[in-house]
Amino acid sequence: MKKKKLVGYIMTGALSVGVIGGAGISAFAADDTSLEPPTEGTAPPGGNFPQSEPKDSIINVLNKVTESKTTQQGANEVTLANKFLSTLTDEQKSTVQYEFTEENAEHWTNLPANSQNRNGVALGDLSDESVEAALTLAKASLSKQGFKTLTEIIKADEFLTTDTGRTEWGSGLYYIAILGTPSEKGEWMLQISGHHLAENIVFNGKEEVSVTPQFTGTEPQTFELDGTTYSPIETRRDGMYSIIESLTENQLTKAKISETYRDVVVGADKDGQFPEKSEGILYTDLTKDQQKLVQKAIKAWVKDSDAKTANKLLKAYLSKEALAKTYIGWSGSTDYNEVGSYVRIDGPRLWLEMASQEGVAYRDDVSTDAHFHTVWRDKLTDYAGEFTE
Repeated sequence: MKKKKLVGYIMTGALSVGVIGGAGISAFAADDTSLEPPTEGTAPPGGNFPQSEPKDSIINVLNKVTESKTTQQGANEVTLANKFLSTLTDEQKSTVQYEFTEENAEHWTNLPANSQNRNGVALGDLSDESVEAALTLAKASLSKQGFKTLTEIIKADEFLTTDTGRTEWGSGLYYIAILGTPSEKGEWMLQISGHHLAENIVFNGKEEVSVTPQFTGTEPQTFELDGTTYSPIETRRDGMYSIIESLTENQLTKAKISETYRDVVVGADKDGQFPEKSEGILYTDLTKDQQKLVQKAIKAWVKDSDAKTANKLLKAYLSKEALAKTYIGWSGSTDYNEVGSYVRIDGPRLWLEMASQEGVAYRDDVSTDAHFHTVWRDKLTDYAGEFTE
């Protein structure tokens, strides 16, 4: 089992970020726009997106696993992880398996696979048997809602590549990695990462103990693939913005955050970098109906995890003591279709944020549809709290 040594670069307009050894060590070469945080997939001035090697589509296998009744949520993930590993060649195993270290755990990204190295192997490079085993493991590790979120985000990327012909996207460009050794005793971690998706799930033996950080996003907001319409982030979006839409003018003023944001604040390579001071309106300053909207929004993320984990987390996040210290804030715009619109829920442990970004695949005079980035973190138990100071 190896310790990761990777070098990758993100080209974000005037900003170049080098990731060395997977530890997030950055080297900046910037002009006067460098003080703004980088946004996803911005092409170099005068250039096009770098194109990655096309991977085989996994949509047929994805649909097969989705429709299968054989493996249900909550099955023995240790058994399923080892079954997946048994389908791999020795070379593939060496690419998939890592030590469970802070450096390796924190090495994930929401960017397209051509933009920055990530742990693991691309599903599009595996046999159908291995892809099916990998997705069966993912299905067992998430709730029905959570697996639906994962599959629809992957389908959004399949839509992007088929609609635009560009190869930095595609369903085969989602990666799987296993940190540590899946066994009945001891901690190990499952990572599934790709464009607009990062699942970081930690187990103690066969018990799921942590599901954050999680990144979810989508472009476009809604799309049709093979005759079915999908909106991967709709429940999250509606949850957040129903709160904002319910606020009075006075409440909106209290809830407004002093800064504006081009992206989520505590995304990839930002572990532990929460703002020192909470901003927004306190949960206790809301009406009972508004408080119900906050709880509904929180559940839109938390219920992606398996039932036992979700119940445990919701008990902590929605306790009277926690909610008394939970803030709801917004900045930029209260209209999610406007680029720069941003909403967050900030509690003693819970951190949820959602940002509307300029379209990347569809960015012209005809179509300027905003697309979404969201992050769910737990200030105490990201990566099972193994690396929390």
